[in-house]
Amino acid sequence: MDRVYLLLLTSRSAPAVAKAFGSAVDTAVMRNTIQSILAAVLVCGLLGSCSEQKQALDTWVHADTGSYGAAISPDGKHLLTGEIGGFARVWDLRNNRVKYSVQHEEGSAGGIIAAAFSELGDVLVTIEQNSIARWAVESGRLTGYWSWPNLTDVAVSANGRYALIGSKDNQAVYFDMVEGKMRYVFAHHEKVTSVALSGDGRFALTGADDWHASLWDLSNGEHRWSKNLKYKISLVALSDDGELALANAHIGDAHVYSTRGKGSLVSRLDEIRMTLVSADFSNDNRTLATGRAAKAIDIWDVASGKRRETWMPKVKHRVQPDSATILDLKLDSNAKTLISESSTGIGQRWAVN
Repeated sequence: MDRVYLLLLTSRSAPAVAKAFGSAVDTAVMRNTIQSILAAVLVCGLLGSCSEQKQALDTWVHADTGSYGAAISPDGKHLLTGEIGGFARVWDLRNNRVKYSVQHEEGSAGGIIAAAFSELGDVLVTIEQNSIARWAVESGRLTGYWSWPNLTDVAVSANGRYALIGSKDNQAVYFDMVEGKMRYVFAHHEKVTSVALSGDGRFALTGADDWHASLWDLSNGEHRWSKNLKYKISLVALSDDGELALANAHIGDAHVYSTRGKGSLVSRLDEIRMTLVSADFSNDNRTLATGRAAKAIDIWDVASGKRRETWMPKVKHRVQPDSATILDLKLDSNAKTLISESSTGIGQRWAVN
């Protein structure tokens, strides 16, 4: 058998891969994910850098059986969780209550593989392997639905009109969800694994199995630059103002680049063999928060790439092994607190030193 499900990976051996909410993945991807987890745990053990002493300001249990994916709204008010064996649910984090459940088709519980909120928090976009849906966050009303094969990842523009859609068909598409039209197609040589949009609407960033992270100009669809990270891309992210780009390769380096010109290197995060699953730049671009495939949350100084703080959230005592993927995280506007959601189904709020 040459394919497995992330549900098995999550519940039996290791947490889910970034933005794979239960979709089928190649055995090679599963092997790489497990290797990244073991590598990160080894690094924590050797360097003593992963502290479990940090106490959360708040803790919420969102899924007793664990989650295979999550998305936190930029304003920190809403959360989408893909619960193992259940529907995706939208939470109001202000009172930690479920607002409603979402799914694309009857009988497809657990089928959502990625999701993203608009910057204003009023639009939610979800994808399954072969469809994309747009929702009004407050009411849960479906405002758009399109059949679309071989999807992998999604990002949403600040105004909620456009979606950047990653695909196994070696491309990402910048899609107008109001008019239902493709605006730009961004090509790669292999499957696109991660996508990001800048909050100011200037840039798209795509990462693929062809080892490249590529920046695109949304004013004309033109390619700005590409960076070869010498292995398959795990995660890409952009700052809200479009000035900084993050790219990380599976079990490899993570680089921060300037989006200007040819994309000069700003810093290399000061750790090797690291697989990132989630990331968020602070509003002033001085701080970067990242979540790993192996439970750890890191706070970095962007200019130097030096790690300021690291901690490993505890999991529920009955979860084995004692590990979790940090599926998503968000810094507040002052980078003083952080909200995280892990594959154990636990959400937490932290003070950032």
